[in-house]
Amino acid sequence: MAELTEKVKDFFTSARINKSTLMEVLSEFLAVEMGGQKLYEKALGLVSDSEVRSKFHEFHRQTIKHQKVLADVINKLGGNTRRLSPGAKVATEKAQALLRSMDGNGLSKDQAELNAIENIVLAETKDHADWELIGKIARQSNDDRLREVLGAAASEVEQEEDEHLNWTRKKLGELQIEALTKGATSDKKSDDPNPKAKSPTRKSSTERTGGRAKSCSKVPSKRARAT
Repeated sequence: MAELTEKVKDFFTSARINKSTLMEVLSEFLAVEMGGQKLYEKALGLVSDSEVRSKFHEFHRQTIKHQKVLADVINKLGGNTRRLSPGAKVATEKAQALLRSMDGNGLSKDQAELNAIENIVLAETKDHADWELIGKIARQSNDDRLREVLGAAASEVEQEEDEHLNWTRKKLGELQIEALTKGATSDKKSDDPNPKAKSPTRKSSTERTGGRAKSCSKVPSKRARAT
């Protein structure tokens, strides 16, 4: 997730975290994970690429696990996982909007598959940022309890979140290129708009001289003139 130099810098930075604000944010992050689960389930009904399906099944299971990790964090810090913060409500609405965009909308099968993967990339970008922030809070907080609880959660999840985003983003790019080259021919089109037209024939000598043909009578030899 975060670069090594950034992590080292965080350990030398002290921050006093507002506990109530943190609980609001964690509620939002849990809603993001729950929305991600639904997106994976919807996407699995649309994608046909075997490698994508295998990875999405794996990421779906891990996303459910990440929900449990976050719920455990909220409970350990004295929060209520059933309460939705304003940010959590907005996160739920965003997930619903992405789900609705996967209902066909006139897309071909290939386009629907790419759209589903793109929505996963969008969701995982947000999810990845959430866990980066959790790790940063754990490193910077001057509260020992926060450092312990959030640090353990980030250590358990961060590598999986890295893979979710990096793999899906890379695969989306590969499939987009594949779609763009599908059906393309290797033949280079001619610049001539009428390539079958014959090139003009060479003009005859008569045409070049304006219809005046050259004389082909022989010149008498010297011997003939002498007689």
